[in-house]
Amino acid sequence: MGEQIDYKALGLKMKQKRQQLELTQEKVAEKLDLSESFYSRIERGDRVLSVESLLKIASFYDVSLDWLMLESYSGGDDKLLVEIDAIFRDKTPADTSLLLNLLKVQAENIERLRP
Repeated sequence: MGEQIDYKALGLKMKQKRQQLELTQEKVAEKLDLSESFYSRIERGDRVLSVESLLKIASFYDVSLDWLMLESYSGGDDKLLVEIDAIFRDKTPADTSLLLNLLKVQAENIERLRP
């Protein structure tokens, strides 16, 4: 497919946002319920993130998922990111969790769902 996420670019964007808000890695990690070392590796681009983690980070920084991913995602359909953001924007954490669980179930059963 050729689609991939540039985690170094994503980490840099997160670092810039954190610095703009004058927050320490320690404070952000605490708010995200992560260890400081794990969060540091995210900012360095050394960690692959789940969709759930990306949504959690976007929510914490009060940015859209497409803003967070802009310049980090290459080779794919940018409309997909916009659509995902539109679906999850304005959802409560409980609704976000439910939507993610539904998506996981659908993905696990995709073969049976095809006509």
